Amino acid sequence: GKLGGRNVALVFGAPEVAEELGRFGAEVVCVVENESLAEYHPELWGEALKRVLDQERPHVLLIPATGRGRDYGPRAAGELELGMTGDCVGVDVVKAGRLLQQKPAYGGYITSVILGATTPQLATIRPRMYEPVEPRDGTDVEMRTLHIGPLPEPRVRRVGGAMTRDSYRIDDADVVSLLGPGIGGPEPIPLIEKAAGEAGAAVAGTREVCEAGWLPLTRQVGILGRPVAPRLLVAVGVRGDDEEAAGFVKAGVVVAVGAEDGAPINEVADVIVTGDWRSTLQPLHERVLAEL
Repeated sequence: GKLGGRNVALVFGAPEVAEELGRFGAEVVCVVENESLAEYHPELWGEALKRVLDQERPHVLLIPATGRGRDYGPRAAGELELGMTGDCVGVDVVKAGRLLQQKPAYGGYITSVILGATTPQLATIRPRMYEPVEPRDGTDVEMRTLHIGPLPEPRVRRVGGAMTRDSYRIDDADVVSLLGPGIGGPEPIPLIEKAAGEAGAAVAGTREVCEAGWLPLTRQVGILGRPVAPRLLVAVGVRGDDEEAAGFVKAGVVVAVGAEDGAPINEVADVIVTGDWRSTLQPLHERVLAEL
């Protein structure tokens, strides 16, 4: 690559995926072995990453801009007083091996270009910003085990609650149904989720929907929520204000269903479906299902 180095994958808490990473472009896979990392804990993962950075001193480290990556990554960067750009939609390498980082700004209407001043250079990358590489069989991969010593006891422990897979589906789904306050309330959500599930779509909500308790906060899309980049985003009753639109700026095709006249989403949508969403959403999901 442009840096003249090798592609290295860093694995916490899941050594069983190490060999699979080699099929998808990793030339070296580094596994951090520590029983404390078997389950996610932000303090422990942040401390582990800090020790790896301090020990290995990579030139560049890219972290997925998922709920976890946006949590433990900045912890490590802050401890080491390193700069980090979050939620990048693209990166490049310029002269002297500096990382050029592209990040949406002003609600996604422009892309800021950022050049960090510290090394290692750190950034989080939004999911699905790049096409996945084709898996390769028979590739020789160097496997390394990193020893970082015992980790301290965390100051905070989780004593209850459960996180379901649905909370993470919006990160990698090909189709996302984004619900806004225009649906009128939480009552129709079970039916929408059923139809979306049959079409293979994940269901997310805007800030208003999630803060009202209609959907979990873990499924909030926007600047204050999670970014999504599905092939198809179906926005139902969504206004598409700056805070919301920044969350789906990299969606392939945006379909606005049941939006108000003059709503900002009508300016960015590729397809606008007029009429009552209750009568148009089900046929749309059926069409998506037929195309899958």
